Amino acid sequence: MNSQTATTSATSTTLVPPTAVERSRGTVLCLIVHDELELRLRLAGLVRRAMPKIDADTVTRAGFDAISTERLRAYVAVMFIVEFSPPEAANGSLAALKRLHEQAPNLPIFVFARGGNERSAARVMKLGASDYWPIHSVIIGELCTALQPLLEAPPPAVAANTAADRWRQPEIAGYTMMKKIAQSSAASVYLARNDDFPQPVALKIEAVKGRHLMSEADRERFTKECAILSKLNHRSIANVLDFGTTDDYLYLALEYFPCGSLRERLKHPVSELDAMNYAHQIGEALQIVHAARVVHRDLKPSNLMLTNENRLVLIDFGSARGGFLSNDPASASASDCTGTPYYVCPEQIDDREPDARGDLYSLGVVFYEMLCGTLPFMGKTLADILAAHRGAPVPRMPDHLAPYQSIMDRLLAKDPKERFASAAEFLDALDVLRAELMTRKPSKPQRSA
Repeated sequence: MNSQTATTSATSTTLVPPTAVERSRGTVLCLIVHDELELRLRLAGLVRRAMPKIDADTVTRAGFDAISTERLRAYVAVMFIVEFSPPEAANGSLAALKRLHEQAPNLPIFVFARGGNERSAARVMKLGASDYWPIHSVIIGELCTALQPLLEAPPPAVAANTAADRWRQPEIAGYTMMKKIAQSSAASVYLARNDDFPQPVALKIEAVKGRHLMSEADRERFTKECAILSKLNHRSIANVLDFGTTDDYLYLALEYFPCGSLRERLKHPVSELDAMNYAHQIGEALQIVHAARVVHRDLKPSNLMLTNENRLVLIDFGSARGGFLSNDPASASASDCTGTPYYVCPEQIDDREPDARGDLYSLGVVFYEMLCGTLPFMGKTLADILAAHRGAPVPRMPDHLAPYQSIMDRLLAKDPKERFASAAEFLDALDVLRAELMTRKPSKPQRSA
């Protein structure tokens, strides 16, 4: 986009529909929203680098508020740059994001955050965002992957008269979609009903066209992995109720947990006893998963759901693709670095395929967070966080939690060889410690940061 066009878009409060000349800048247009012109232009340039056929109009927050819903149909996506520091600075942008999602629920919304964290990401996803990136650590390849589906939507004039685009509510035979409860660039999760099940289910749906060009081998692999997961009959692993493929989608139906996840639970104090019990339950789940030759690779509080009986249940094996402990090198990709920055193991950061001990490292991060109310490795940027995972020493536990230090040192060891060899070995060590602490008065709950 040339500077003259960008300035016009930035200062206008009412945008006119793109002309044929403007459309020639790129195949389709997205809209970037932020008050700082330079930042908008930088993001517009990043979008062009990632996907040359997508160009961008840019507008201030006030200008965006004046755009009609009809006008928004000219865009294939809206990109909000959101300031999360100080926290109240984000309120206006998040309110606009929420309004947009209510007015145009099928329009993809991408959030680029300054000063945000994982909780910021969870917050915007709940408000209707399709994806989230820290703006200073956007990887061109990842952005390209997320933008690719936008090119498959029909032209804006067609989209205005039909709901049949890639972002429409999917149709899976036998299921009635009640509401969308989660969305990423790869998949959507719906609360859904099926007459074959007495309770609503969480239906995870992934499009197989567009950026996910699924071969027949991919479909067979998906079916095989779901079949394995459906046999993991354990109270600490979500029940797989149904799975399958259609011409357009892969779908997986799991039991639904209305009590929410451990992430919500960590917003409040967690007692030492609860932390130990939760860690034991996670260890039991990993023991079953690893026995089935599966590595989860994305263990974190938001993937641990709570039941009415205060039990944790492990969900979301999407990142376990390629994590099966197989002798087939095609079943794993060392360059597929999945996981969440605060919980990812060092070998994943270095593009080395993690084994079961990688999941134990993530368990160590979660266990530390439950006990201490803060994360063991933090930083102001993504690079800082990853560097801490690679090289920072394991933090010292507070005095009243000192008995846990030896377990934490092994869980969070940088070298997998220095960690517990298995979930069973971790559970044995935890049981020994629990027996030693039986007569000790539990510490006061620690406030989650």
